[in-house]
Amino acid sequence: MSRTVRHIIALAFLWMAAAGCNIWSGYGPEDGMSELSISVSVSNTPAMPTKVTINPNDYIGALNDGEKIQTLRIVIVRENGVIEHNRYMDFYGDIERAYTEVNNIIFKVYGPEKKEVYLFVNENTLQTALSGGTKKLVEYDFDVLTPGSVFPEDEISSLLVTMNQNDEEVPLALPMSEHHTIMMPANDYHTDLYVTRASTKFTYIFDNQSNVDLALEGLTISKSSRKEYYMPRITYTADPLINTEYSVSDYEVPNVENNEYYVFQKTYQDVSIPAKTITSTLADGSPINLYLLEGKYTDAASAGKNYSMSVTLNGTVYSSYFPELPQLPRNTHVVVLISFKDYGTHVDVQWTVDVCPYGEYWLYPDFGI
Repeated sequence: MSRTVRHIIALAFLWMAAAGCNIWSGYGPEDGMSELSISVSVSNTPAMPTKVTINPNDYIGALNDGEKIQTLRIVIVRENGVIEHNRYMDFYGDIERAYTEVNNIIFKVYGPEKKEVYLFVNENTLQTALSGGTKKLVEYDFDVLTPGSVFPEDEISSLLVTMNQNDEEVPLALPMSEHHTIMMPANDYHTDLYVTRASTKFTYIFDNQSNVDLALEGLTISKSSRKEYYMPRITYTADPLINTEYSVSDYEVPNVENNEYYVFQKTYQDVSIPAKTITSTLADGSPINLYLLEGKYTDAASAGKNYSMSVTLNGTVYSSYFPELPQLPRNTHVVVLISFKDYGTHVDVQWTVDVCPYGEYWLYPDFGI
């Protein structure tokens, strides 16, 4: 899996009069401090290998504000488990903008010691509640993580994102998060961090090679997951901070075996795919995208394919397994090209799928300014 979107972060640590560690007994308020400045930016998405004449690279990357950072919270925890900083930043607010670059967030922290850095993005995203109205997608008040208190590691790691309806998608703005461990020396220091989207993304491109106008009426994906951990539990084959090529060797989901998987269903109206045209957008010009939860379903009868889909065109349902998609970890972007040919006596529908990392936001802290 090759990384696709990068964020540059420069972090510097400021002091905080929180509960101390024995190593700092006898130090004054200015002793043992190092400074860190944080900048965040997104680079262009690198091209991915493609097997089709229609380039799926045209459809990947953050295409709307909902796929970008709108709010960012940085929580820094000392090696004794005490919260040192909890900084919340809202880049959207009243002006309704999402940024791919944030510069010069300043902290001061104690060192030398090990730090746990927690990154929470777009924590205010809402979803429809079963009882009606709305509720926070991640049901937690991150403001309670006050400096000087003990960080609730088990509670945070157990937070869930849950889909309750068969037609429910992960709402925008997409939540993102990560947890990193760094060794802070006694001097200014540099480390690389990243955040990961807590969703998978499907993009559909329809290549109507026939002489018949088509109407897109529905899409399904089986087996979608009803819940996932908010904080990623991912093991990589290589360090994604260093290697340009890496893959996911394993990841954890809260599902027990194949329980709590379902068929995601979405219906469409007034989505026309004219004859002899390629269509990848809805009537309002937005991409034909789906945002779902990561899953780990195993279909013993599918020869390792596991996930299947269907598309309804002009009242007819066409179904197939996703090729080359045995598992579905978060931050995956699946670009599906559906080619439709009508030979009069029969219809030929072909599926071509390109799978790439959805795109991490990479954080490159630059110390010693």
